[in-house]
Amino acid sequence: MHEVIAWIAATPVSRLLQDWSIWLSPLLEIVHFIGLTLVIGCAGVVDLRLLGFMRGVPVAVAMQLVPWAIAGFVMNLVSGLLFIGIDPSLYLNSATWWGKVAFLVIAGTNVLVFERSTLATRARLVAAGSDTTTGMKLVGATSLVAWFMVLVLGRMLPYLGTAY
Repeated sequence: MHEVIAWIAATPVSRLLQDWSIWLSPLLEIVHFIGLTLVIGCAGVVDLRLLGFMRGVPVAVAMQLVPWAIAGFVMNLVSGLLFIGIDPSLYLNSATWWGKVAFLVIAGTNVLVFERSTLATRARLVAAGSDTTTGMKLVGATSLVAWFMVLVLGRMLPYLGTAY
């Protein structure tokens, strides 16, 4: 991993990001926070509805927030990659960061399974006042836990250090 980190840190893009990091890092923190707020806020509403909460809201209406969650994810992906360019060793040497990545994979897989199966189609048909199926509840719970862990592990990065 040390060779990969050294290679990333020596690239022209990474060196430029490092040179600009004094003002770029705080800007990226803001973008990352806004993106995370969109992901957790919008996906959280959908997840809670899938869990059976807010039964007065049709699932299809809650799912209208998904494009905002995707926009937040894209903001986080771009800002996160730029963070790695600024200080690759901080992230790539961190078990905490790799844990965050693992939960991102879980969240993404959960969405893919939901969208590729009949669950998403059936969920969009759940009317106001109706409960969701056990499968939909499982998708919502998995998503909430995964995104919560992404949030917690991302926040813990500065405190848990970079060593395995």
